[in-house]
Amino acid sequence: MCGIAGIFNWDVAAPIPFGELRRAADQMSLRGPDAEGFHKMPGVAFAHRRLTVIDLEGGWQPMVDRRTRVALVYNGEIYNFKSIRRELSNLGHAFGSKSDTEVLLRAYLQWGAACVDRLVGIFAFGIYDPRDERLLLVRDRMGAKPLYYAQTERGIVFASSVAALLHFDGVGLDVDPSALVHYFSSIRTTIGRHTLLESVKTLEPGTGLMARRDGCRSDIFRYWEFPVVPESEKQTVDFDEATEYVREMVCRSVDEQMVSDVPLGGFLSGGVDSTIIASVASGLGKFGAYNVGYGEHDCNEWPYVRMAADAFGISCREIRLEADGFVDTWKFIMQQKGLPLSTPNEVPIYHLAHALRQDYTVALSGEGADEVFGGYVSPYFSAFDFDRARRRPPAGQGDYTAIDRAMLRLYGQTHLRSHVEQHFLLNSWVSPPTINALLVPFVAAGLDGVFDYYHRLFDQFTGCSTLDKHMHLHARINLEGLLNRVDSSTMAASVEARVPFTDHRIAEFLYTLPDAYRMSLRDAASQAQASVMNAVEMDQRNLIESKRLLRAAFEADIPAEILHRRKVSFPVPFREWLGGSLHGFAVETLRGSELVGQVIREEALREMVAGADNPACGMVLWPLVNLALWEQGCHQSAQAPDPETWNENIGDECMGLVG
Repeated sequence: MCGIAGIFNWDVAAPIPFGELRRAADQMSLRGPDAEGFHKMPGVAFAHRRLTVIDLEGGWQPMVDRRTRVALVYNGEIYNFKSIRRELSNLGHAFGSKSDTEVLLRAYLQWGAACVDRLVGIFAFGIYDPRDERLLLVRDRMGAKPLYYAQTERGIVFASSVAALLHFDGVGLDVDPSALVHYFSSIRTTIGRHTLLESVKTLEPGTGLMARRDGCRSDIFRYWEFPVVPESEKQTVDFDEATEYVREMVCRSVDEQMVSDVPLGGFLSGGVDSTIIASVASGLGKFGAYNVGYGEHDCNEWPYVRMAADAFGISCREIRLEADGFVDTWKFIMQQKGLPLSTPNEVPIYHLAHALRQDYTVALSGEGADEVFGGYVSPYFSAFDFDRARRRPPAGQGDYTAIDRAMLRLYGQTHLRSHVEQHFLLNSWVSPPTINALLVPFVAAGLDGVFDYYHRLFDQFTGCSTLDKHMHLHARINLEGLLNRVDSSTMAASVEARVPFTDHRIAEFLYTLPDAYRMSLRDAASQAQASVMNAVEMDQRNLIESKRLLRAAFEADIPAEILHRRKVSFPVPFREWLGGSLHGFAVETLRGSELVGQVIREEALREMVAGADNPACGMVLWPLVNLALWEQGCHQSAQAPDPETWNENIGDECMGLVG
């Protein structure tokens, strides 16, 4: 894994601000602590920070083809690079290194932008082709690797992190109001292409950007999407046959992702997903694991971690964390990424990666299984609620049915008018009514734009079952956020995280199968009980079996206590801390924030601070304190010094020249 950055000027004769590029690269030093490289040509400059994983002696970047002068800067891993290399060799290409970087460069020379269709892996890259003076930016299908960009008066700048991008002149600090409201409701720092900064955009998963000097224009294109298959067109493959295929695909994905020229380990939480990865990886070679937990509040899963480690004969180091040091790590991660934290578990993920770095450079992680196989029970099976609920309220309380009362207990109303309304009633970090009460009116008005965006998303899934619609939405919103969280937290510790469950070939298969292959009520008795319950009540009573195919595929390998346990999110007692040991810090941070003072109603803020020991207030305080800390960090980055002494010879001597 690496950090990449670049400048593409509309005017080929315009000078390149090398000091800005150098500072952007330095900002990403932890993403690539092993080496740095730069490349310049008229109107273009690339920077690269390298974490060496494959071909330790070769693969230096930026990489440039001697004949065409096409230049590549790349972050990620192409897992099928060896098979692509063989194909390219048969087509007459000669290779000067053993790296996947050179395979990617030569794949572009052979197939152009269409080369991306052949790639299996996690990647973000930029290619400058001087033959037609165009810049190509591409991000992987599932969004495991980030890529941010900004269009300024002089052209386009891009980088692996917002923190790096802020070192380029012309990248402003104005907050995007819709993205801000979306952050409160979802704890996601992006919405579509938009980030919390108006001037900074992100390439969405499965998309690319093509910029051309001719006309000074850039165009976004999509090259991949989750299969959207109407319910009537789902595959009728036998469940047992599908189970065998899933096992084969997961094992292949883990096997491919264990290719590394440096030590490789993994994260082991004691849940189904990481345990399956550990079971496969431990059978393929030497594999060790790490786990992190909080000693207080029972925020750990160590009994299950130890059970999994014993089952596969692997060592697993347990990292114990407390509230002390949480704030320092919180600030540090935010400084590295240039955006607020999403969920509080970014902090323990960083500590987990930092500890793992003592023994390993690469870590396998279980993220993505829930979005692909169907693991979020209440959010997904709430489809059953929507299909049973009224679209309008009943005439009076005397007309309430058992289903009406079940809906009232969960949603506070008997009816669900739209998928969007249900989604925000059930899944919001801060609910829409609380947002309206908390934010000043002109900011809260951004909710309309957020709702419109979600309506447009749901409109793309016409013909799909309700459960399938919910899974598609989470794959686009939740999965990208989770993968961004893993990337920023692990790269801050100079660790490459790989996510085998997000192999796009697995997703393409799973999203063509019937709903019941992913999630269903357990049996006839469960169906009878569920008939008068809402989705959360069904989940609490364990009436629903999630990730059915995945569990069936590895039933013989995984301890039963782990295989059948209910999902537990990575727990962090942040609400207790904000109401206790971190309360003074939170109050002081909020009082010193101009941004918070501008967007939050003064009276509402006082109520939140005074009621910090209330869990509901703790949920709201988390994004508020994040915004205040982010504001401080943004201004520090924007005001970084500009030493012109860094404006020096960054050319061919620093790059990989091949061909």
